[in-house]
Amino acid sequence: MATQTPATNNPKANKPASQNGLTKDYNVPQIRAEVYWLNPTPDSSTRAMASMTIAGAYKISGISVKSGKNGLFVAMPSYKTGDKYNDLFHAVSTKAREQMTAAVMASYEQKLAAQELGEAPIQDEQEAADEQDAEESQTADPDESQGQTMGG
Repeated sequence: MATQTPATNNPKANKPASQNGLTKDYNVPQIRAEVYWLNPTPDSSTRAMASMTIAGAYKISGISVKSGKNGLFVAMPSYKTGDKYNDLFHAVSTKAREQMTAAVMASYEQKLAAQELGEAPIQDEQEAADEQDAEESQTADPDESQGQTMGG
């Protein structure tokens, strides 16, 4: 019979949620989103592009705010295989997905409001450069990256 370690023996369990990078609800990490491009073309389905930082440790770029027949929605970066699109990143729980969507949509609304007041450019130059770098690295020859490990 397996024994369970009490939560009090876990050093992270004794820290406030803000110190271990997790929110109080269901251990979903803190998520910060930033819209870095608003589409100036009103009839396009892609309304904006965003990035997201999770727990201050991971960044996802290439997130889209899209307009569909049921309204706006958040689409994660994806690749196409045949007729099917596959997300490169996705939430594994409903709570996490809802939190990610809320963060991106809040950033989208803020960026729209700032643009309407003339306070924000359509595209943040640094984020656009980061996005271009990410796209270029995805199209790099996979043979050139063999043997490389994470972190070095």
